[in-house]
Amino acid sequence: MKYKILAPILLSLSLFLSSCGSSGSSGGFGTLPVESTEPFSLAEKEFVHHLFLTEYLWYDQVTSNIDYNNFSTPQSLVDGLKVTPPDQWSFSVTPQQYEDAANQRTVGFGFAYTPNDFNIVLVRIGAPAFGKLFRGDKILEINGEAVNDSLIANASQAVNVSTTFTVLRGSDQVDVVVVPREYTFKVTLGNVINDHGRQVGYLRYDEFTETSVNEFEQEFTKFKAAGISELVIDLRYNGGGSVDTTSALIDNISNTHAGQRQMYLDWNANYKSQNSSYYFEDADMQDGNELNMQRVVFLVTKDSASASEALISALVPYLGAENVVTVGDATHGKPVGMSGKSYGSNYYFLINFFVNNNADNTSGFEGIPATCTAEDDITRKMGDPEEIMLKTALHYIDTGSCL
Repeated sequence: MKYKILAPILLSLSLFLSSCGSSGSSGGFGTLPVESTEPFSLAEKEFVHHLFLTEYLWYDQVTSNIDYNNFSTPQSLVDGLKVTPPDQWSFSVTPQQYEDAANQRTVGFGFAYTPNDFNIVLVRIGAPAFGKLFRGDKILEINGEAVNDSLIANASQAVNVSTTFTVLRGSDQVDVVVVPREYTFKVTLGNVINDHGRQVGYLRYDEFTETSVNEFEQEFTKFKAAGISELVIDLRYNGGGSVDTTSALIDNISNTHAGQRQMYLDWNANYKSQNSSYYFEDADMQDGNELNMQRVVFLVTKDSASASEALISALVPYLGAENVVTVGDATHGKPVGMSGKSYGSNYYFLINFFVNNNADNTSGFEGIPATCTAEDDITRKMGDPEEIMLKTALHYIDTGSCL
């Protein structure tokens, strides 16, 4: 049985793997309401508490006696009940947040920047800022005022109102006009790199949304036509997403293990009946763009979490640990996932299961270590062969050693 991130069903939403946040960047993506404006009723509090005492992965460590009067919002109750450590991730969202995330829809400019020094590190594909502001731009001013977090946040929420960014781009000071708006973004961008006569597929993949499957299917069709012999997948800012999408991406990477198990979800002792497995698609279900990669290089950071880690882990039993190469930094460390439940105007995503590969291993709470350490070079765009992480990956492909 497979679970999908879309088409939420009352009290039985999708299973997904997500880190729910980034540790290294801020702002520009726009802000959606985190809490419902509906009263937080006693019945809802009891419902959430029951979820923690039954379905939650660490149910046996949850207190059975709490004073519900101490919690005025859904997230405060989740935070009060979750077992920390290890749980950094259980959360509540509004239906609008859930639908927007599932359908790659949001509002604002569509960029993220480093705290304090306002260097842009990521621009969402298809966002209002895409093609106008670039990774490596340093924001100096907003509408003629010295930049600060509040100015960016306020301008991001001023939908359809032009904002002038004064940025330092290399050694040049440039004014760029961007209009924040509601938009649908993409999470996939690919190209083929000719590296010393070898065709290397490069896939930037920002999030495991189910609506992104068609995006990466198109990129794999291009890779197949180009006859790539090596594949680099850039997950440096990918915090996770749908389990089904993870499985679909694994299918595209390797087409020689039809019917074999990719990974399985292992619930707590009371819910073993919910355990489910994901398999490589059967040969007669393949659409012809699947690759037969013998090695994959992943670009990763502390922001590479959950579904990103599950993808890497799932390939190890089939390609061998030596052929599943990670470049950058150790990953986030989230070997668990969650199943959403709804009550009234809120969705609750609590950690419910471990994600194991076919060798019965998880990616671990300590994260997946980097085969080759490399810094995230924000002075160059993602996909630039001279960007340090990608340059290190290409060097490893050429030589079998790190830079």
